[in-house]
Amino acid sequence: MRAGFRGLFVAVIGTALGLTALAGPATATLNVFQTFPDAALSIDGATATEATNPLQSNTPAGATIVAAYLYVSDVFGGGVAGDVTLNGQFLPVASGTLLAPNENPANTRRFDVTANVSAAITAAGGGLVTHTYAERGFTDGAVLVVVWKNASTAGGTAIMLDGELAQAGDKTTVSFGAYKGGDFIMSIADSFSFNGSAPDGSDATGQVSLIDVTTSSTAKRRLTSCAGGNDDGNFVSANGALMTAGGIGDSPTNPNPACKGGAQDDELYNLALGNSADASPFIKLGDTSLTFDTSNPSFDDNIFGIFFTSSFGVVVGPPPAATPEPASLVLLGAGLVGLGVYFRRGRRR
Repeated sequence: MRAGFRGLFVAVIGTALGLTALAGPATATLNVFQTFPDAALSIDGATATEATNPLQSNTPAGATIVAAYLYVSDVFGGGVAGDVTLNGQFLPVASGTLLAPNENPANTRRFDVTANVSAAITAAGGGLVTHTYAERGFTDGAVLVVVWKNASTAGGTAIMLDGELAQAGDKTTVSFGAYKGGDFIMSIADSFSFNGSAPDGSDATGQVSLIDVTTSSTAKRRLTSCAGGNDDGNFVSANGALMTAGGIGDSPTNPNPACKGGAQDDELYNLALGNSADASPFIKLGDTSLTFDTSNPSFDDNIFGIFFTSSFGVVVGPPPAATPEPASLVLLGAGLVGLGVYFRRGRRR
């Protein structure tokens, strides 16, 4: 994740506490785990089998490390999501939080590694830091998310969502005041990912996720057709090396929406930009919501995290009316003055 991308959401609801779920059919839920004011994210993924692509963080020298989380996934239900070692510290399965609800076969756990990672970054003086990582069991790898702040992130907001998306697909809606311009960086974390045996995208297998974007002013539009190439596993065609996350080393330039082969998509996007098929931005001036529609035609990718770092102003105003649908509606208050976000999830029809 490039340092410096930051965000500003202005309150459209006053204060609220936690999440409130409205009734609907059972489905996977992407939960809002944390929001961080005046902060940005460093994100990286790695597998223990690939020493040439280590687990790293990238934060400016002197930045304050607010928090750090390590996500570990098993091989689509066939292994251990945990029992890993980070910077010499063993993290047993029991010390992690299993993402829930756990609707697909994969198991992913989140570990709070703030003290561990902060110490390593401080000792190195910030910048690009390599964190030693090892794993046991049938594990796909790990994703490290570091929340940091300094003067450059003042006024910004970083948002972390996690959970186990349903295999057939799910829908997440983010609502806010009117978009006034600026970068909107979106990163996804995905395990059991493989789509192509080489960086040129050849020999593609079709194990892939599709992501469509709809806004309050535009119809559904394809963001990518090839999310889930295991670029953080160096495209090794083997269970236990199938991890990817948009972040360090990736470009936020959006892929060709008809892309094929995992090497054509690095899981990092800027929704304030367009793509090769349509140069107009995915998010338009005045938009008040974004809906992300994900699906896995191969029924095997596991998108377990979506993270946002954005730099746009919002006109204060009431949130769009929430009309209950055959899905779960989730309202985020998070107690953050200046942030109004609700999430609406539903099974893809």
